[in-house]
Amino acid sequence: MTYDSKRLLLVTHVSLRLDGDRLLIDDQTAAGLRQWCRHFDAVTYYGVEADADDSSVTWVDVSDRPFGDRCELHALPRAYKPQQMARSYRQTRATLARAIASHHYLCFTIGGLVGDWPAVAALEASRQGRPYAAWLDRVEPAIIRQSLGNASLKRRLGASATLPLMERYHRHLLKRSRVALLQGGDTFEHYRPWNENSHCIYDTHTTADDQIGPAQLEQKRQRVRSEQPLAIIYVGRAAEMKGPDDWLDVLEGLARQNVPFQARWIGDGPALADMRHRVDGGPLRDRVQLTGFEGDRDAVFAALRASDIVLYCHKTPESPRSLIEALVAGCPIVGYETAYPRELTRLRGGGAFAPQDDVEGLVATIARLHRDRALLERLVTAAAASGSTYDEDTVYAARAALMQQAGSAPRQ
Repeated sequence: MTYDSKRLLLVTHVSLRLDGDRLLIDDQTAAGLRQWCRHFDAVTYYGVEADADDSSVTWVDVSDRPFGDRCELHALPRAYKPQQMARSYRQTRATLARAIASHHYLCFTIGGLVGDWPAVAALEASRQGRPYAAWLDRVEPAIIRQSLGNASLKRRLGASATLPLMERYHRHLLKRSRVALLQGGDTFEHYRPWNENSHCIYDTHTTADDQIGPAQLEQKRQRVRSEQPLAIIYVGRAAEMKGPDDWLDVLEGLARQNVPFQARWIGDGPALADMRHRVDGGPLRDRVQLTGFEGDRDAVFAALRASDIVLYCHKTPESPRSLIEALVAGCPIVGYETAYPRELTRLRGGGAFAPQDDVEGLVATIARLHRDRALLERLVTAAAASGSTYDEDTVYAARAALMQQAGSAPRQ
């Protein structure tokens, strides 16, 4: 058989919402499924039943089968508590076993411990002697550790017991996988020792139409040269792992140095209320907008194109799409230096970095860009050049080719 005649099984943590007779997925997943259907003859996609709090999501109704007969979607039980997983384990594993036996290509997005159905699928594939691709998009144990700062004693004790198990579990599954797809430089550097066939991949849904055009880029450079107040932006969830306190600390530092700027954070999340309270009661009141969730993708890209820099203060090793989208929009990325943003800008530039958690270093970096507008203009040009290398057609084609390495004939 040829490559195009094969079937792909994807088991993920992505939320699928059941609303009566309707099945809904987020718009980014819908875009991804369209890509997978371009590269495989048929796709079976397993996600997880959505949580009631999944509010900051742009949902797409797929009940009318927009992907045709080539794509099937199924929701597995949401089982992130031990008792929930125990109740549904046997039936879910049997479901996954049947799917694994009937597909040519297997890819599992591993990322947790309890309730991690992709990891269970990897165990089942190993039992059946089937090769699979392991896909990890962030270093989950490190993210959990970072979130424990203000956690209860009970939660910290529980994490001290489960995190070593999680790390050994992930290493075991990686070692047994045929190919490891590791999203972004931070994830790649952390996990690459555990699989000789490891590849650094990127995830984006940007297209050629999203790229900043020559006229828009020149307009942006002219704005930078005009020495108007810096337009600073961030797009992402208002959550502890994104470093909202550091973000505001940097802006307050710029205000103390009399650097003129206007800043905007687009995104909802558990930290948003505290951010608003701090902004309303402090020196940033007239300088910072916290606009909450924005579901209009075109509006987000318009905001990025209109901004001079993206300021990010991520506290954990992750690979957010928002930094790629910034580069695509010709917006330099300025933040803490880790492998992911460094690799994004390694060849063509477009980034300026400070050491992890160095708030004063970021203040100094941005103040310098304000004073040296020629440097900022060069950074804008370089960001657009780096962004031109990232589009979903290219990244999905590369990932599909890697998944082909984990193929084998189905047993059914």
